Amino acid sequence: MARSRQLVVDALNALRAASKFLASPSPSAAGHLGLVRALPGVGDLKAIITPEALLLDAAHALGAAALRQPPSIGAAARAIRDLAPEVYAKAEAAGDTETAKAGRFYLALLDAEEGRFEDALDDLALQAAADPDRAAPRLGAAALCEVLGRADEAERWASCITGDLPPRDYAAYEYALVVAALGGAPGAVAGSRGSVTSAALRFIYTNLWTDDDVSVLKALVISGLMSLLVRRKLRRADAAAAAAAVPGVIEFLLGTGSNKGPGPGSPVSAPYLLRASQALLSAAVLGAPPLCAERIRAATSAAEGELARAVERGDTHAAADLRLLLAFLAARDGRFDDAMNKYKEAAREHPSDPRPHKLGCVVFLVADKMADADAWKRRYERLAATEGDRAEHDALRDEVLIALALGGARSALSEDLVRGTADAAGSRVDAALVAALAAEEASVGERAELLALRALVSRTRKAAAAAAPATE
Repeated sequence: MARSRQLVVDALNALRAASKFLASPSPSAAGHLGLVRALPGVGDLKAIITPEALLLDAAHALGAAALRQPPSIGAAARAIRDLAPEVYAKAEAAGDTETAKAGRFYLALLDAEEGRFEDALDDLALQAAADPDRAAPRLGAAALCEVLGRADEAERWASCITGDLPPRDYAAYEYALVVAALGGAPGAVAGSRGSVTSAALRFIYTNLWTDDDVSVLKALVISGLMSLLVRRKLRRADAAAAAAAVPGVIEFLLGTGSNKGPGPGSPVSAPYLLRASQALLSAAVLGAPPLCAERIRAATSAAEGELARAVERGDTHAAADLRLLLAFLAARDGRFDDAMNKYKEAAREHPSDPRPHKLGCVVFLVADKMADADAWKRRYERLAATEGDRAEHDALRDEVLIALALGGARSALSEDLVRGTADAAGSRVDAALVAALAAEEASVGERAELLALRALVSRTRKAAAAAAPATE
């Protein structure tokens, strides 16, 4: 524990300076952000595909790679939703009603995590009506209403709760706050920022105290995000609320607290740890919503409309970029066949464009279709992109690999491909640090700390990497 604690403090000291730069958009317009910025108009797309959203994705993928924990979003979320009714029906038939109730509560919050808040609230209301003595659905609804800015509704739900609550019910409330942030609830980066932050901190802090072998990733990315929160991003009142919600967190981070943990409770598992770290980064550090399922669908709808208009006016350059963007969004949403079909369409409609072949190769590689991947790679090489173009194409490739990992392609985190995923995600995080180093207002001390942070990011990439070579 002493070594793990020192890693936390080291990460804290290295990350102090970075937070005031990381939330600023990178001047770079590479990757899919560059595609969006090059398009005329497309205000809706530019509001969704932002530097912050792509940085959140990179941090999420880096965490998933290092923990070998596929995120429960995209295709994975759809699989859970498809299998759940049968699983919970069998649990009820076997007399295990508690498992069925807990599972249905989780499914309601899965809707919230994907940005479908009305569906989640409707489901929680049904659960509360069916089991008036159960507190979790009411607490979940109260949390969602709080982050949605519906204070009166939140109060009504909370007023239904009487008596002392078991720890798992408090955890239900905090988990609902976390998933609301992941679903892009507006209050997560505004009025309810402190509540979301304190909930995420509790999940993370509990894990740090219950895990005797805190990895480099956890020390760097997770406790580092806690540092960014406490040091820079929250208003003083919010920081105080977060500290009050997690006893001793400030002392623990600074290395001055006791060795006593926060008390008994269930260890926080990797999926919840990933969610909490993403909510903290979104709400407290970057102040921007992540690419939840509903935002991806909104971006897809906007891009499809723009593509139709580009084709109608004969703008082949915009059409080519939009087809690549639609393929990327499909990959991020876990619709891998759609992504591949979009790359095939782009290659067919724009035969001189090497980019569809570069990116389609990645999808085939993750799908373990090696013959197809090799064929598309050869076509890319025949189109003879310039060195400058290849750098741009590599940025696109990295984002596609990140999107596939977050979309639920489990092979992206396999022993064969996890190095490529970690390198792709780590390079994006590192690029944000490079941009921070270039900021004129950074002091000498802050630059030294940013350099130290880059070294720590490099360590996490190595810790996440498998023995296989990086993705070509």
